[in-house]
Amino acid sequence: MTVPVGADGVLGLYSAVGDAFAGRRLGFGRRRAALAARFARHRGSDDAGVTASWVAGALAEIGLIEVVVAADAPPPARLHAFADAPLHGARMIGAFPGLSGQAADIVRWHREHDDGTGIPDRLRWDGIPADAAALGIVHGFLEAIEDPAEPREPLEALFALAAESGRRFRVELVRTFRLFAGGATPDWDAPLVPELPAIDEDAALVELVARLDARDPATGGRSERLAAIAAGLAERLGMEPGESARLARLLALGGAAENAPHDDFDPLSRIARERRAGVARRAAAIAASVPRYAPDAASLAASAAWFEDGAQDRPAAVLALAVAADALPPPDALRRLTAAAGTQLDPEVTRAYLAGLGTPR
Repeated sequence: MTVPVGADGVLGLYSAVGDAFAGRRLGFGRRRAALAARFARHRGSDDAGVTASWVAGALAEIGLIEVVVAADAPPPARLHAFADAPLHGARMIGAFPGLSGQAADIVRWHREHDDGTGIPDRLRWDGIPADAAALGIVHGFLEAIEDPAEPREPLEALFALAAESGRRFRVELVRTFRLFAGGATPDWDAPLVPELPAIDEDAALVELVARLDARDPATGGRSERLAAIAAGLAERLGMEPGESARLARLLALGGAAENAPHDDFDPLSRIARERRAGVARRAAAIAASVPRYAPDAASLAASAAWFEDGAQDRPAAVLALAVAADALPPPDALRRLTAAAGTQLDPEVTRAYLAGLGTPR
């Protein structure tokens, strides 16, 4: 489905995944996008530049999805791996149909510092493109405002920028930003989404969850297997196959965390129930933060519930069955799915799945 893309759609979902990996409040990236676009407009950028700044602000931290570091990795190895995150993000944006190379360049260099101590290329001074340097200032400003340990008022955050002027940030851009956000522009923090290109939303979602799956060898390719199982099962039950396939893909959002535990547990194990619920809750929270996917959040969260819990959500029941069927070894699947019907799994959904295998119950 090719649709105009914006903060409410799949680009917002990409942004929220970047927030999750960075450990930020979900929605931080879209706030950064709006502020970056408004600041670009204030500086006289044309429409293309404003759009590129919005896209770069939304996706500035999506490159973290490609950074996989062992929990016990030594600090130098961690620093080296995370220094490549802007490069990964730039490559992802550059390969995204419809998004501009200008946005990719902004993401690549927005973490460079004026004194040459930034990442990934250690550019300095005028060697850092102005739009990238501006996004770095926007990011630093909002980071100070939303610092969970020591949140600051906007005026305090502006003073913090001034303290880094000439070292981390370009002097004249800090001066311009202080005039922009210091009261001269009353709506500096208002939402803003410029006109964006149309993209294939479904293909973009498939690409996003494939990257999430690939972070862990135990889950590589799993989302498309789940989508196929869920869509086929939904069709047999008279439900909308596309909705069930989308839910199956969105469940991969539960892996959007730097040190997410391995998702290779037995889906019907009582011991693993809490971990399964944690994955579902994380996926639901990310989906809920993006308006187009918010209606899916309840079913994602409910997919970890057992039938005997009492609450009935048929799309969630289909997703729970798909997860179990994919994870169980074929010799055990029929026996264990049958045994779980009525306690862990919805019996009608289980019967429909087994009938589809030619095993009526």
